Amino acid sequence: MTRPEWTPEERAEARRNTLEELHAQLAEQVANLGSVEAWQRWLSLARSLHSYSFSNVLLINAQCPGATMVAGFGAWKQKGHVVRRGEKAIKVLAPILRKTPVLDHAGRPVMDETGQPRFRREMVGVKPVSVFDASQVTPEVQVPPPPQLLTGEAPPGLWDSLSELAAIEGYTVVRGDCGTANGLIDFTSREIRIRPDVDDLMATKSLCHEIGHALTMSAKDHETYATQRELREVEAESIAYAVLGAHGVDTSQYTFDYVAGWAARATTETTSIADVIVATGQRVIAAADRILTHTRPAQNLEDDLVDEWARTVQPIASIAATKAPWEVVAEAPSRGLRAEQAALFAAPRHSPGVPR
Repeated sequence: MTRPEWTPEERAEARRNTLEELHAQLAEQVANLGSVEAWQRWLSLARSLHSYSFSNVLLINAQCPGATMVAGFGAWKQKGHVVRRGEKAIKVLAPILRKTPVLDHAGRPVMDETGQPRFRREMVGVKPVSVFDASQVTPEVQVPPPPQLLTGEAPPGLWDSLSELAAIEGYTVVRGDCGTANGLIDFTSREIRIRPDVDDLMATKSLCHEIGHALTMSAKDHETYATQRELREVEAESIAYAVLGAHGVDTSQYTFDYVAGWAARATTETTSIADVIVATGQRVIAAADRILTHTRPAQNLEDDLVDEWARTVQPIASIAATKAPWEVVAEAPSRGLRAEQAALFAAPRHSPGVPR
C-alpha cells in the first residue's frame, strides 16, 4: 500500500506531538526512578550541614580533591556517622567572633524589649578548624548512582548536523578537556567543547545538551546561570533526550539519573521532581523542535511519526473544536490515546487555527 504524502504542516505537528510525548514520559519515568530516593536522602543530608564560603571551598578542594560533602567531627557524629581512625583532617578557616554591645548615635547602649542591653557578634579574626569529607566517615554515606556513559554509534550524520546548527547559532564546536564534565559551553568565547574520550553516541548526546543551553538561555540567563543551574541542566538534558529519542535513540541509561539528580536539587517542600521537569516543558519542546527542524530524523522515522499522528492525534484534534474538553478526553481510549494526552488537545492552545 502506497504511503500518502504528508504536508510540511502535518509533519511539523507530528514532530511536536512526539516531543510532547517524550517529555511527558521523561517526567513520569524519572519520578518513578529508584535512585530518586537516594538523591533525596543525599541532598537532605547535604542541606542540613554547614555551608562553606568560596575561600574555604578552595581550601577544601586543594587538600581533598573530589570532596563532596564536608563537616566537623561533631556534626558528623550528630548525623550518625563517625570519622574513621587515622583520617587526615581538612583545615578550613572559621571566624573568631566577639560579643559587642549595640550603641545608639550618642554612644548609649540600645535596650531590647525586656530592658536588657542588645549585643551583636563581630568577627575579629579567623582560626583553623578541622573538617572531614563524606568519604572519611563510617557508616558510609550512600551516594546516588552516577549516570552511566552511553556507548556505541550515533545516527549517521547527526554529529555533523548538530555542529552545523551550532555554527548557525554562532558557536564553534571542538573536542578537548572538559574537566569532570562531558561537555562545556562558553557563552563569552562562543565555544562548545566536548570531551574526546567518549563513544560517538555519548559525544553526540553531549553536543545536543550544550546546544540546548545555547537555545534556551538569553544573555541575562548566562549571568544568572549559577543561581538557576538546576533548572538549566534539567532543560538541556531533557532537550537531548527528546532529540535523540526522535532520532530513534534511547538515552535513558544516562539521562534519567542525570535529570533526577539536578531536578532533586531544585525541589521544595511543595514541588516534586516531576513538577520540576514538567515546568521546563515549553522551553524544552521549542528548543528540541528547532534542533529537529535542522537535523531532520531519517525519513522512515519521520514517516512513522506522521502515521502515528494521523492515526491518533489528528482525529482528537479535529473534534476538539466541536466538543467540550471532557468529551474529547472521554473519547481518548477508543482512539488509542491516554486521557492525559487527549487533555492536551482539548486545551484552547491546540484548537484548530490557533498557533502554539
